[in-house]
Amino acid sequence: MMEGMNQMGQEEYIWAMRTSAYRESDSELWKQRRSFIQLDPSRKSKSAMDISMSDRQTRVMASLVPDEVIYNVNDYSHRRYDACFLFGDVSGFTELCEKYTKAGISGPSRMTQVLNKYLGSMVQEVYSHNGDVLKFSGDAFLAIFKSTESETMRDAVHLSLDCALVIQKNYGSYLTDVGVVIKVKLAISAGVAMFALIGDETNSHYVVVGKPIWDVKTAESISSAGDIVVAPAAWHYVNTNEYLFQDMPDGIHVKIIGVGPNWRSVQKNVRQQKPATANTDDNLSEESDSGGSAISTLAQEGGIDEFSLRPAVNAATRLKIKAQLRKFIIAPVMKSIDMDEPFEYLTEMRQAVICVINVVSTKLETKETVILADQAYKIVCSVVDKMKGCVNKVSLFDKDLMFVVIFGLRGLKHELECQVALKCARECHHEIRSLPNVISISIGVTTGKTYCGVFGHTLRREYTVISLIVNKAARLMVAYKNKVTCDRETFLHSKLEARNFILQPHKPLKGISHPGPIYEFSEAEVDHDDVHRINACPLLGRQESMKLYRRLLEMCWAATQPREQQYKMLLIQGEARQGKTRLLDELIYTTPSEIPVNRFNLTLTDHKIPYQTMRLIFNTPLNLTAESTTKQKEEKLLLMLRKMQVPDLLCLLNNMFGVNFKNSELYLSLSERARQIALRKLIKQLCYACFITMWVIAIDDCDYMDDESWELFDTLFEVSTLFVVATRGKSKNRNIEAFNDVRVKTVNLRPIERSYLGALACQILDVYAISPELEMAIQARSNGNPGWIESFLISMIQDEMLYVLQANLKEINDLGLVCPPLYMMARLTKEETVKWQHIMEERRPSVESTIDPDYWRRYIDSCRDSYLNVTIREQMESISIGGKVPVCVISPNFRVGDEEAELSMDAMILKTFDSLNFYEQLLVKCSAILGNQFLRDMLSYVMSASSPRQLALAVQKLFEIRVLSCAKGDFLEGTAHLFKERLVNPVEDSRLKCECRGIKIHGDFFSVFRSTLFREITYNLLTDNQKKEFHQRAIRYLERETRRCKACGNGFFEQILGERHDKEFLNARDRQKRQLSDVSSWETASVSRRTSQHSAGTQSIGSSSQRRSKFDEKSLLSNPSGIYGDSKDEKIYRGVLGISIINKLKNSFSLTRAFSSEDFTDCQCSLILNTTYAQLIEHCIGAGDLNKELDAMIAYSYICIISCNIPLALRVLDGALDVLKQKAKEKTENMWKLSLIRGKIYTLIGYSHLELGQFNEALKNLHKSLAEYGIRFPRGLGKRMQTCAHELKQFFGMYVYPRSLLKHLDHWETVFANNLSECLSHLCTLYMTKGEWKNAELAATWSFSKAVESFSNFQVMCTACANLIYVSQHFQRWNLCVALEVHALRLMHLRKARMEPEDLKAVAKLYGVIFCSRILRSNMEKAIHIGYIVLRLCSSIRAVKIILPLLPHLMYSLLIGKHMSMALSILQELDYFADEDTDNSGKVWYFSLCIVFHLETGYTVVPYHMCEDFYQVEGENWVTIRDPDARKRYFTVMWLWCIRNEKWEAASLWCLKTSDFMVISENDSLANKVTALYLLEGMILFLVFKLDRRNIEAVIKAENEIKYLITAIERAAQFSKMILPRLYHLKAYFRYVKYNDNKTNDLLNKAKRYADKYGNALEISWIEHSLKAWNKQLPTIVTDFWKEHAEPDNVVNFHEFEINTEKLGFFTLPTPLYL
Repeated sequence: MMEGMNQMGQEEYIWAMRTSAYRESDSELWKQRRSFIQLDPSRKSKSAMDISMSDRQTRVMASLVPDEVIYNVNDYSHRRYDACFLFGDVSGFTELCEKYTKAGISGPSRMTQVLNKYLGSMVQEVYSHNGDVLKFSGDAFLAIFKSTESETMRDAVHLSLDCALVIQKNYGSYLTDVGVVIKVKLAISAGVAMFALIGDETNSHYVVVGKPIWDVKTAESISSAGDIVVAPAAWHYVNTNEYLFQDMPDGIHVKIIGVGPNWRSVQKNVRQQKPATANTDDNLSEESDSGGSAISTLAQEGGIDEFSLRPAVNAATRLKIKAQLRKFIIAPVMKSIDMDEPFEYLTEMRQAVICVINVVSTKLETKETVILADQAYKIVCSVVDKMKGCVNKVSLFDKDLMFVVIFGLRGLKHELECQVALKCARECHHEIRSLPNVISISIGVTTGKTYCGVFGHTLRREYTVISLIVNKAARLMVAYKNKVTCDRETFLHSKLEARNFILQPHKPLKGISHPGPIYEFSEAEVDHDDVHRINACPLLGRQESMKLYRRLLEMCWAATQPREQQYKMLLIQGEARQGKTRLLDELIYTTPSEIPVNRFNLTLTDHKIPYQTMRLIFNTPLNLTAESTTKQKEEKLLLMLRKMQVPDLLCLLNNMFGVNFKNSELYLSLSERARQIALRKLIKQLCYACFITMWVIAIDDCDYMDDESWELFDTLFEVSTLFVVATRGKSKNRNIEAFNDVRVKTVNLRPIERSYLGALACQILDVYAISPELEMAIQARSNGNPGWIESFLISMIQDEMLYVLQANLKEINDLGLVCPPLYMMARLTKEETVKWQHIMEERRPSVESTIDPDYWRRYIDSCRDSYLNVTIREQMESISIGGKVPVCVISPNFRVGDEEAELSMDAMILKTFDSLNFYEQLLVKCSAILGNQFLRDMLSYVMSASSPRQLALAVQKLFEIRVLSCAKGDFLEGTAHLFKERLVNPVEDSRLKCECRGIKIHGDFFSVFRSTLFREITYNLLTDNQKKEFHQRAIRYLERETRRCKACGNGFFEQILGERHDKEFLNARDRQKRQLSDVSSWETASVSRRTSQHSAGTQSIGSSSQRRSKFDEKSLLSNPSGIYGDSKDEKIYRGVLGISIINKLKNSFSLTRAFSSEDFTDCQCSLILNTTYAQLIEHCIGAGDLNKELDAMIAYSYICIISCNIPLALRVLDGALDVLKQKAKEKTENMWKLSLIRGKIYTLIGYSHLELGQFNEALKNLHKSLAEYGIRFPRGLGKRMQTCAHELKQFFGMYVYPRSLLKHLDHWETVFANNLSECLSHLCTLYMTKGEWKNAELAATWSFSKAVESFSNFQVMCTACANLIYVSQHFQRWNLCVALEVHALRLMHLRKARMEPEDLKAVAKLYGVIFCSRILRSNMEKAIHIGYIVLRLCSSIRAVKIILPLLPHLMYSLLIGKHMSMALSILQELDYFADEDTDNSGKVWYFSLCIVFHLETGYTVVPYHMCEDFYQVEGENWVTIRDPDARKRYFTVMWLWCIRNEKWEAASLWCLKTSDFMVISENDSLANKVTALYLLEGMILFLVFKLDRRNIEAVIKAENEIKYLITAIERAAQFSKMILPRLYHLKAYFRYVKYNDNKTNDLLNKAKRYADKYGNALEISWIEHSLKAWNKQLPTIVTDFWKEHAEPDNVVNFHEFEINTEKLGFFTLPTPLYL
């Protein structure tokens, strides 16, 4: 007992002495080997950079293979070694794998990180003890300690034992982060083993075979976790006093406990011996001899690096064996090495197919085993290579001879990789099974997400795949002997029919609790004459293809001429298992019974048999079978070809039909080309003989047609009685010319629509209802592939996840099952269909309806809740009346809708992080705070870095270790928030070079985390206080340092968060209240400047603003004297009466500020703000700053709304409401403030719904906003009284005392007034859209009052003014419109600060309303002036929605003023803006106005037929266009054009579309009023036509409609004077047509006076033209000019327009014949 205690004490002493003994006695070698850890960083970097790319790649490749391969890279001989083997196996790996798989997205990568850290440490110990790792196998490794000349076998065994003891002492037990304790068990054996390379120059691997391998396997099998078990062959070399040990229960093996009293070190000469190989380079040997060791030489050259523990890696660079090593490395890894990518780039979670092959042989000698391994490896490689897979591992030390094959790696992805893997496995099974001495071959195939990456240690690593599916494949291989088996996922994704799989009995699989159904893959043979049973259920989702088939077949059948152009073949093309065969069978089923059908399948073997397809085509009409003799075939052919003109050429059919007609002299004299021509003619004659009546040839899988048949196939197209229908996959491997024939119609099968999938599942399961969860799962995962659905349901049934039960109607209702409609489940007769429709209380759509009946039935079915389909089936006598029907439900303990958790990749993040110093860790933490991409200047700000050099060195270090890289920011746009390249090439990161473009300030460049997982893990290391502090710093930086884009001067934004108030307006408001007599104070507001902190950045902006103001004052007289009068009229200028100001300025053109210096065409500020606000929200959440988070969310949502990203805006606003609830719970803010913010949020939500056209939701949220403000929108008498109060106040303020509109408000009162005005403005817009003008009037007046009261927000005031002017013009309050115009335009000059795009947008909206008001008042000159200003503003800010409704009016105004060239330019602008719009309104207006231009001038911009073609293409979408006035104008002018040209048939078609445009009112839009004039002209022309035909009934009807329309237009003209000239012109024409009296001239003169009054020069010219025409004073060429040049071949292009003479080709209004 005491002796044992002494031994334990001595063991501890030896362990303590061991660590120092090496340093004291082993000279400098030990120090050199360990010194790489403590080398100076700069020296290491320099040496690393000095290494060439080729050497670096060679080192990487060498680390992937053992030393034996490096030193014997081309030696394929079988070499024997005396060696000791150490086998390590991690126990607990299966449990660990399951735990990490359940852990979520980072599970497998975290597991790999643990194993890399755990096994990597062991690998390092192996190489520290002069060993070499031969192989990895998932959670195990095999190391070798060779006996050499300088190291005996005893030393090798001692080294392996010492290594095992160190491993068990330091790494014997490891607690993972998921609570699983992993341990390692080690086994040691020794003896003679054989090492051999297998394969060839393309693919090579290595195996180790021998008794020591079997012994170490045996020792490992009897060991437990934490044990070191030594086989007798190794224990033979150990002195029993050197180690503490115990005998194992078997009495053979020994378990090592620790070191004994006589333990000795054998590591003195480690790595000093030269490699024991005859093939070593002589130069390397000489260096080894002279220098003592290879590592010594490297140390002298400064080359000590991470591979100093393993000199063989450095030796590989000396041996220049890079090219030779390639054959040992799989293609994806080799490609990555060639591209000089880091191995981290290979680390990923990838969907892969794992194929594990196990070969069991008879008991063989060592050499024979190697030979068998070589043969099997070559077979596997040859099969796998052609199928784009990779042989990843070859093992002979576990599970016999085993191969691991992977499909789906980088660059080798295949769309059918599951199918390819199964076929590869089957082929390998067949070929390896034929090898001698093979007893069985078992293959397991699994599919799923797996971790793919480099595994191990830098010294020795391998590319591997780790996940539960890899274990599962290995378990399948073991459990199901001598079979190719697969799991459920492989079965589903293989896209192979279920008949190719055989369900296997359940067997327990180690470590897998629920393996699911297991299948044996066995390809079923397909016969040509397989009979396909017609499904009793209808085919779903293929109605269009079936209609096409019937139509083509009918056309072919009805063709009278053989050479008549028609389709002769229908080719059905689609993905695997897309339902091609099912559709083909359905087409055959629906073929008329009088048409014979020859249907057959083609198989893979048919592709290799010449003329096989042609033979199958003729076998049926010739009544030939596979058993028919040669004589029978000859007799049939002779009978059919008895009328053949050249019987000597029957021998041409010998090869095709297998007959033996004698080769005639004529045949022998023909060339090959002549024989082919003769054969085609012969086949054609045979077709006419066989196919006398109409036949259909149906071919399934025509991909397998032989080449000889393809050459003759187009001959069938020349036979009038043949129609071919065939199926084909989407493979592009064969380029078949026949498919390009114009007589072939190709149909590409698309996935089945979601609405059919539930019914399809019911058809497959033969049930009447299914669970809604099952339907959702099918819709989400199937991608509409019926074959996948079938396999999915079969596997679910087999896995007992689905149950078929009998249920009645009540039970179906209680379970909430999905019942497909009857027409999807049964083939209904016409009588049954009528009965079904009667039960559903529906009627068929009308004949004229364009709705597909199938879609109509589905729509009706989806809308009926009162009638269940089960009830319908009970009404049908063929269904079980009153009984139960089968239904399918899911298992209660399985959620069928669950998707596989998406897994992501990561690396050894924490290990890398822990290797950094404190400053570098701080840098990484601050970088993680900033996001995946961040600005270095921002990083410096958050870190509060005082030393730029220290920061630069830390960044360099993180670049070197590949934590960060350059994000390639583009500073050419003048901003730090735009990126032109978002993908970073990891190869370029090693250059440590910033590639950001346009940097002007040192340190301003973008960096990016190479791994987002690195950032997430680092971020989680921060404490809450640290997170808040760093996030607050980031917020301050973004608020203070965010710059504008280059186009806007690259200055700072004045304000990022918080309410925006215009200081000029605030100052002016306050001075107005203090100095009541000084009106000029409106014009003296100062422009706020930035603080001195940013003076350098804003100097250019300030000077730019000054130049802009100066330019505006000079060009537009925006100074006070220019607006209010000259200096001598100071009394008027000083006047306080609003009416005097209005009268003085209402006719001033200079009052309109043009903002000509503002240009935002290239502005990118919205993108900058979009990014900034998104970052601010993240930082506010991290900092816990709810106030700023709310401000950022509100600002961000507004940016999203104006950017048309409404869904994101609504999502952000919903988040803002949640934040507001959180603030309310905290009770740290006054409730009235929270209500104010909540009202603002509801306003923006209402605005968002308003932009989406969801008016009810918008109204609800806007009223919620008013409620938060403590206001209720009045109704009835209260509404009228409040409207009158606001109008009275505004009248007094605008006409009498303008200063009375202002109020002195504090900050929160100003905020409240602005928010309320904004809400009311949106409410006004909503009411105007809905036509509730009284409500709109109150909202507009109220909004205007609040906007002027606050007088602080430029946009709010512009919007309020615009709304009030719009409402006023609706009620024809023209004086109020003029007053509002004057005061609104005066406001424009008060704005001296820089304009923002949204400010300019508000101005454009205001100017646009003023433009329309002036048009309605017929103030054409001023309207055109401001219209051009609006056009320029909208061009600057790309405000398409604002300018598009105005351009038609502007163009028409220029047209009636005879400004033709300007009108044409506006027309071109309309075309440009219409292209920018997503709606068709602009395009419709463009083509309408092109026709208008032709109607008015006779010149053509776009011909009529092109305008008509536009409708033919886009007309179906016009129902939902934004501006219905465009549609009305288009149809009307197209109709009028046809009327003028007397194209009455076309006119009747357009007339149908204009029938609902007759009614107009005084409140109708100006566009519709002008449209009514064109309608009136056309009706009068129609009246003339009927008068000429003396159709009294039509004349009376037309006269009544014309009188009614004239009356309506007269009412409308009271408020739109500009239409009066044309109205009276047409009234005169109508009078002339009816009476031709003197009143006609009176009306013409009146029209001319109106035209002259309102500047309608065009109408004056046309009136003069009409007067001359009716007085017979026009030359014939002028009279007929318009009609002659309306013909398509005689149009006059607008480019020919004579601008100087303004010669127009007016239309001559025709007179009745009786006149």
